[in-house]
Amino acid sequence: ISLSCIYIMNCFAYCSMIKRILILQSWLNRRQIDGSLNRTPAGFYDRVWQILERTPNGLIVAGKFLPQQPTLSDMTMYEMNFSLLVEDMLQNIDQPEYRQIIVELLMVISVILERNPELEFQDKVDLDKVVQEAFHDFQKDHSSPKGAEKQDDMTAFYNTHPTGKKGTCSYLSKAVINLLLEGEMKPNNDDPCTIS
Repeated sequence: ISLSCIYIMNCFAYCSMIKRILILQSWLNRRQIDGSLNRTPAGFYDRVWQILERTPNGLIVAGKFLPQQPTLSDMTMYEMNFSLLVEDMLQNIDQPEYRQIIVELLMVISVILERNPELEFQDKVDLDKVVQEAFHDFQKDHSSPKGAEKQDDMTAFYNTHPTGKKGTCSYLSKAVINLLLEGEMKPNNDDPCTIS
């Protein structure tokens, strides 16, 4: 549609066109738009702070490292500088849909750590590797016919609904749990299963 056509449209046609543009056709489109606009869920930066508290060696995404220290000692959870530091880490991601998957992954990690206070990461957490493991599991479940070449195209993964048994959050959760269980669990005195 040319610019001159937009000027001669009536109000109803213009509104219909805007609705068609803004209605998201797929999860891939939604992730592309959300990632392009740097959208994050409510409380996102607070949750990243809480993840960092349980990740002594920090987070890595797209080659950018966010260390636990001095970040936690020099800043506060609600400080704008911390939010900007997280955004600086996320801006290195080229694809907006991949950026949105990383945002979803951070939310998944936050929920898992919140519900399991005895768990913490032992090493640096490379978020790219966690997504790759989740994508590998996704490929296993959605495998193509035998003899087909292994695909590195993540479009189908990006286009998958986040919730449900075969949703992206399920695959991301499994990858996070596997990473957490590779490390040791810290003892917790409040654990009802502790035998003295």
